[in-house]
Amino acid sequence: MAKEKIIIADDEPGIRQLVKIFLTRYHFEVIEAGTGQELLDILKTTAPELIILDLMLPDIYGLDVCKKIRETSDTPIVMLTAVQGEMNMVLGFEAGADDYVEKPFSPHVLLSRIQAILRRRKAQPAPTANTAATDYHTDDVVAPNENYQRASFAQWVYIPDEACLKHQNGKHIFLTKNECLLLELFLAFEQEILTREKIASVLKIDIDDPESRAIDVQISRLRNKLKDRTHHNLIKSIRNKGYLLSVPVRFFN
Repeated sequence: MAKEKIIIADDEPGIRQLVKIFLTRYHFEVIEAGTGQELLDILKTTAPELIILDLMLPDIYGLDVCKKIRETSDTPIVMLTAVQGEMNMVLGFEAGADDYVEKPFSPHVLLSRIQAILRRRKAQPAPTANTAATDYHTDDVVAPNENYQRASFAQWVYIPDEACLKHQNGKHIFLTKNECLLLELFLAFEQEILTREKIASVLKIDIDDPESRAIDVQISRLRNKLKDRTHHNLIKSIRNKGYLLSVPVRFFN
């Protein structure tokens, strides 16, 4: 069986070696990168199962590297950094990180976070284009508007076959598989509250896992891509209830 690949991007050789030696014991293949550009170059030819990304890289800020990766990939990312504070954690999640570990860290804690992310990843379905045209069976409600070619909402047009959002100003944003799955769920049930349980059911997320931030991460990523110059959140948080897409949707064949 092929080993699962993990890339660690950190400018400290000692940290990279520590992580590599430790994770190798648990049958991971670890690839090292000392800069953000080196990581991006590696990703052109390598598809890892997970990336460990230092926030303070010498050439490109870690958050910017994370955002760049998220333009084309939903590979799990664990931010590893000596910079403490809740705001840095929030920024990391908004940039697309799946988890956040502060230095100094325990290798066993890092391993636990990695294993939890990979377990959730394996449990998620592989969505196909136009997933919203299928039956989600969330409370026995069937998604409407089957086989649509475009969905228009606010200042956006979503084209499921291209996994692409197009803004009225001409901007194009490509979505990852999970982002498509989540957006299509919101489009199918526009202006209806979707509970965390419903979202977890569709995305195959273990909502009972106390360490899981997966739903918050997925919502944050999609919100970030849907923001325009007004920075208006189209996906609203409804306290103690869930989330809803706050604008009407029009579907076109």
